[in-house]
Amino acid sequence: MDVTVAIGTFGLSWWYDLAVRRAIPSAEALGVPVVHYHAETLHDARNGALALVDTEWVIHLDADDELEPGYLDAMAAGTADVRAPAVRYVRGLGRLRASTPAVPTVAGHSHHCQAACLLQGNWLVVGALVRTDLVRQVGGWRDFDWSEDWDLWLRCHLAGASFEAMPAAIYRAHVRPGSRNRAPSRQTRLAAHRAIAAANGIL
Repeated sequence: MDVTVAIGTFGLSWWYDLAVRRAIPSAEALGVPVVHYHAETLHDARNGALALVDTEWVIHLDADDELEPGYLDAMAAGTADVRAPAVRYVRGLGRLRASTPAVPTVAGHSHHCQAACLLQGNWLVVGALVRTDLVRQVGGWRDFDWSEDWDLWLRCHLAGASFEAMPAAIYRAHVRPGSRNRAPSRQTRLAAHRAIAAANGIL
C-alpha cells in the first residue's frame, strides 16, 4: 500500500525517547515510510507529522503503541476510506498481559459498530488507516482534552467517508494507569464528549 506511518510526540522528551524505542521500530518493520514530529501539544504533533506525509494513506501511531506484523496486509483487503483495526491491550511492565484482539465498540453498544455509531461515541483507535487527503479535507487534528481521535473520525463520517472494521489488522495498545487517556475523571471525559459533540453540531 502507498501508506506512511505518522508518529507525533509532544511535551517531555520522555515521549520522544519512547517513540524511538517502541512505535518507530514497530512501524519501520512494516517496510513503509515513517515520519516522526515532536511538538508542545498533541494536536500540533499529529498535524506536524501529517504535514510530512506524501502518500495516499496514513496511519497515526502513538509513541507507546505498536502495529503488529501483517497490519498492512490485513488493511489492504479493505475498500473503505477509513479502516478500523482490532486492538490488543497490553498491561504490565515486566510480565506482560495481553488481551485477545477485538474491534472496539462505542460504550454501551453490544453490536459490531458501523459508521453511524460515531454519532454516539468512538469505536476507532488513532491507528486506523485513513486516506491522507480526507484527514486534510476535514481539518486535521483539533485540540481536545480527551478523545480527539473521535473528533477526527466523526468529522470524516459527517464528510461522507466510508468506514470498515478490519479485525485481522491488530493495533497493540500499551495500557498505563496514569496515562492521558486513562487518568481523566468521568466528569472530565463527559465534558470532552459534550465539547466534541457541540463542535460537530450533533448535540
